Amino acid sequence: MTAAARVAILTEAGAGVGLGHLRRCQALAVALATVGAEPRTVIGGAAALPDDHATGARALDWLREPPRVIELLAAWRPEVVVVDSYAATTEFLTELGGVVPRVTVVDDLADRELPVALVVNGGYAAAGLTYRVRPDTTLLLGPAYALLDPAFAVEPPRRPRGAVRRVLVTLGGDAPAARLEAVAAAVRHAAPEASVDVVVGPYAPGVVSAGERVTVHRGLASLRPLILAADLAVTGGGVTVYECLASATPVIASCLADNQRPNVDALGRAGLILPGGPSLAGALAHLIADAELRTVLAARGRAAVDGAGASRVATALVRARVAVGAARRV
Repeated sequence: MTAAARVAILTEAGAGVGLGHLRRCQALAVALATVGAEPRTVIGGAAALPDDHATGARALDWLREPPRVIELLAAWRPEVVVVDSYAATTEFLTELGGVVPRVTVVDDLADRELPVALVVNGGYAAAGLTYRVRPDTTLLLGPAYALLDPAFAVEPPRRPRGAVRRVLVTLGGDAPAARLEAVAAAVRHAAPEASVDVVVGPYAPGVVSAGERVTVHRGLASLRPLILAADLAVTGGGVTVYECLASATPVIASCLADNQRPNVDALGRAGLILPGGPSLAGALAHLIADAELRTVLAARGRAAVDGAGASRVATALVRARVAVGAARRV
């Protein structure tokens, strides 16, 4: 009987970084387990996240102490390591390659040389980037490889309504309370009869207060139930915007960090989202008033992002492991 493929995943989370890297790695870990692999995740910068022995996740600040994770990988001996962090340098990736047969990077910046076997970028603008990689590097680019929990691959039970009755506001794991309250107030002004769900991340500074028709949610394991319940969502330009597209939920998306700009711009040009700038109030008024546009955005979103990206990447990683095993036997 063939042993399960061992896949190590190195990522990070925390204030200033948010939850995006971690969430897409968690999605990949679920998909890997589904195809029979054995994933283990190491989370840097996440002092607020304890070790999770049930999922094989542990907290270790590998970005500040790279020798410790090199030692960990040398002891565990995975066939594949996946790295999802903008702070992972070319030198560190090269060092990983001396310990693990195949190194994979999840990257949406293309801002440094990547001496790796596989690059994954599930962003809509991915194909327009120029990656500095080896001739034999495989590139998995575009929304077909968006790393979402496999639950998002299930066809959403979406029936667009004529009126907006429920709006989701979620701006990342470290969005300040003042920003969340300002967006919630803008939604309440644009749709005074709608209920508003505000998601507060674990690294959000300040306290978000509930109010009339405003419900505050903390500590959620998944946003999918709220996304499916919403008639529209106001988000940043990270992982959540793709979860909304896969769920056929119309989206107003704004850039919360410079690295989100290419995807928000590309999604806007493709007519998949409504950009939140330069006026969020204007975008809200437009989308709330136009039921036909909401229906069109919902259909286009699901057609562009089918939610099966993590499963495709997991399959590619396991196949790569088989190739490594074959090479070792030669």
